[in-house]
Amino acid sequence: MIRVTMREGIDAELRTMYSPSFYLALLGFLLIGCTADHETTTPTVSAITESVYASGIVKAEGQYQVVPAVNGTVAALLVREGDTVKAGQAILRIDDRTSAAAARSADAQLRLLEQNVSDNGPVLTQLREAVVQARDKYTLDSTNYARQRALWEQRIGSKSELDQRELAFSGSKAAYTRAQKALEETRNRLRTELEVARNSAAISGAGNDDRTPRSLIDGIVYDIMIEPGELATTQRAVAVIGSVTDLYLELEVDEYDITRVQVGQEAFITLDSYSEQAFRASVTRIVPLMDERSRTFRIQARFIERPPTLYPNLTAEASIVLQKKETALTIPASYVVDGAFVLTGPEERTAVKLGIRDMERVEVLEGIDATTVLYKP
Repeated sequence: MIRVTMREGIDAELRTMYSPSFYLALLGFLLIGCTADHETTTPTVSAITESVYASGIVKAEGQYQVVPAVNGTVAALLVREGDTVKAGQAILRIDDRTSAAAARSADAQLRLLEQNVSDNGPVLTQLREAVVQARDKYTLDSTNYARQRALWEQRIGSKSELDQRELAFSGSKAAYTRAQKALEETRNRLRTELEVARNSAAISGAGNDDRTPRSLIDGIVYDIMIEPGELATTQRAVAVIGSVTDLYLELEVDEYDITRVQVGQEAFITLDSYSEQAFRASVTRIVPLMDERSRTFRIQARFIERPPTLYPNLTAEASIVLQKKETALTIPASYVVDGAFVLTGPEERTAVKLGIRDMERVEVLEGIDATTVLYKP
């Protein structure tokens, strides 16, 4: 039996703790613990698409709100929601009693003036008769004056009779001239009044059309926003009309992204009504004026793949494709440091050149390869 003293046991334990193998084991444990504290990954080769986000609504081509041109009570609705209408078709009828009375008065005045300006009308007929009477008297007085003057030249009769004949002749001549002038002036005045009455009737007729709002386009009635008996005003829309089949997207793009958006770019559209699907569309128009309140630009897009059922004002979100690569070396965007570096060690930064990116990943063009282990910052 071998007896080991307490001092010898302590010495043996210390020799074991400070041996080279102990230090190697301790270093390995520390390295494993350090690595475990850092999340790592390696680049992957995959497809990547860079896009711009936009949001907006579905709109119908030519969509507009019908606003009455006059105030009045709605007497009747002539269409319903969902009805197709032709350009010029009446939408509703407004009862505007004041305008209607004015229109009737204008029509009556027009008819009266049309009668008076006619050659057979009572006013001009009476004036023409006065002209005829004045002419006959002028002819008679002219003859009598000529006869009396001839007698006077033969020293027959008196100077007083000659003066009376001459005075009668001068008066009838003046009366004949006044009658002719009155006829012409009255005819011209009536013609002018007739033209004014026609204009007034036309304005009243336009007012009558205003009391019957009509569709400006061939389309569909999407909404009727008033009921019979309610007051229609020039400050409130009463209906919404737009194209039946031609619907498009009106989207808003942030001012920081608008310079990269171009007509013809492909876009993928998601709608709340079709939450599990994305529909292809194409950018067709960019409105080159920024909304100062929202700091966004309006763009339009048309569906390439249209949903089976579509309505105006549906909410839409879009990813406008800027670039696409089928094969690219990519890393998670969260692994990029300061926009140009990655961590290839816990404290080791490596510069990289980046390419296109999407919401989650970014392409790496230079600086690392597919085998490089990256540490998450």
